[in-house]
Amino acid sequence: MRNRLLLTRHPKPPPRSDWYVFWPVWAICAGLLFLLGIGIVHEYLAERPKKSDVLLVVLGDGQDLHFDPGNLSPEHLRLFEARASGQAAKFIVERTKDLTIHVALASCRTCYRSHDRNYAKKGVLICGECNGPMHFESKGTKVIRNSCALVEIPHTETGRDVSVLARDVLAQAAKLNQR
Repeated sequence: MRNRLLLTRHPKPPPRSDWYVFWPVWAICAGLLFLLGIGIVHEYLAERPKKSDVLLVVLGDGQDLHFDPGNLSPEHLRLFEARASGQAAKFIVERTKDLTIHVALASCRTCYRSHDRNYAKKGVLICGECNGPMHFESKGTKVIRNSCALVEIPHTETGRDVSVLARDVLAQAAKLNQR
């Protein structure tokens, strides 16, 4: 037998692909991913609830609202939140130019499902869904269907006191929630 050196041949590594030649493709993909990221962030920011410029006053659990109507100036919106039994509902109190006091849920009949996105700007409650102002329903005017009309809450007015019961606020919110 002959003693030969066994030559083992190692397989050659595959030729390196020249991935760096395709840098324009990588740059285009990175640019598209960047634009996609900007689009997602923009949509997220647009869907966030807007900040209200009216201070929210949270009432205690089951506490009714009693206040002096002399403290309300015309066209000045006040925003409150009533709580009872683990439920909460926001409502507004406003005195109009004709000195009528209106109390209503801080949501409209049409867009109640997005009531968490409503906000107040410059003394006007803005619908978070439609981004339009909400108006009080008046007994003399008809409400346009699919418009943002505020839901009135029963309240009592005596000479120096306006009372809003927490159970009335939550009852009106429950009626809207059933729709």
